[in-house]
Amino acid sequence: MSNDFMQITRGPIVTFLRERGYEKLTPIQAQTLPVILEGKDVIAESPTGSGKTMAYLLPLVQKLDETKKELQVLVLAPTQELVMQIYREATQLLASIGMHAAALIGGVDTKRQVEKLKTHPAIVIGTPGRVKELLELRKLKVHTVQSVVIDEADRMLDRGFANPVQDVLRRLMRDTQRLFFSATLSKQTQTMINGMAREPIVIATEAPDSKYEVLHFYLVEEGRKKADALRRLIRLVDAKKTLVFLNTIERVDEITDKLTYHHLECELLHRDTPKVDRAKALQHFRDGKLPVLIVTDVAARGIDISDVELVIHYDPATDADTYVHRSGRTGRMGKAGLVFSIVLPNQRFIIQKFSKQKQILIQEKTMSHGALVDPSGERKPYSGQKMTPRRESSNGDRTQGKRDPSKGRS
Repeated sequence: MSNDFMQITRGPIVTFLRERGYEKLTPIQAQTLPVILEGKDVIAESPTGSGKTMAYLLPLVQKLDETKKELQVLVLAPTQELVMQIYREATQLLASIGMHAAALIGGVDTKRQVEKLKTHPAIVIGTPGRVKELLELRKLKVHTVQSVVIDEADRMLDRGFANPVQDVLRRLMRDTQRLFFSATLSKQTQTMINGMAREPIVIATEAPDSKYEVLHFYLVEEGRKKADALRRLIRLVDAKKTLVFLNTIERVDEITDKLTYHHLECELLHRDTPKVDRAKALQHFRDGKLPVLIVTDVAARGIDISDVELVIHYDPATDADTYVHRSGRTGRMGKAGLVFSIVLPNQRFIIQKFSKQKQILIQEKTMSHGALVDPSGERKPYSGQKMTPRRESSNGDRTQGKRDPSKGRS
């Protein structure tokens, strides 16, 4: 392990990190660790997949007082899935020092959650609505909280979440450490945070260095041909895990039906998906039993799947930040990834705008005779590289995908 870990002084935590295969901290982890340990407020901006969850969990768990049987850390996150993901990470980390966490989400019996709070968890992770509800019922006491984390701060301080988040923050002690983490931060959001934090340290990092690239492309198709283009693209790239983004629930249902008709195994997620079906689809996708998951932006919040190889924007993202959020589902923690947008002829300007705003090279491709080619018809992968992401072999070695998409199937 590198010298980055010298500030982690608890032996059991160091052992846990070694067992998990940690060799060094990611840039966001290395920069936030000392600042959080000092007790300062933080505004941290780092790309999706850069290790933000452990960036705050490591120092906060390091700071916990094992002699106190009381709540010391509160984490707020926008979705049930993200809450449960953070809860799993926190539970594993806390187990190394004999402490535990609790998750508070909607759709679960309140009485069961109150019973969990009676076990005196050191860390509580919850959605703003459920945390606020339990505070109002006086079942959750936060006067002992030393640190609060607002994860996905850009989403949490936008539209429907802002009021409950601010309500929760007002109930904390004035000297509670406040940590805001996000993949992207608008000037408006940062201004809001500045009003909630005390002289915050602002930290912004790029994605972890990696020899594997995330490649961005787009296809131009007429409206009536888009669904077929999606089908052909999925078969052509043949990724183990593909995430397809659409803008409306109706479109998700429609495209899922069309892909299923053509014998492509896929499931859908949107806000109306029953909780049991949602959990089942996510687990199958995470385990590799389901190759294609079709989602809306709202439904995708909190999904944390580390090895998604292909992201497809079937409908263009509503803005550049959303494009980055969606695309960040692939290429996580330095792995390779592919991002494709399928746009109408009159939507080219959208891709060009995103490319300029985020300084991302997004190249146009077309599909011809079972291959991805330049619009000129020349069959050459971008930068001379294979288009298929490098995959993990069964023994853990990175290997090139077996098939070059220039020789793919349609």
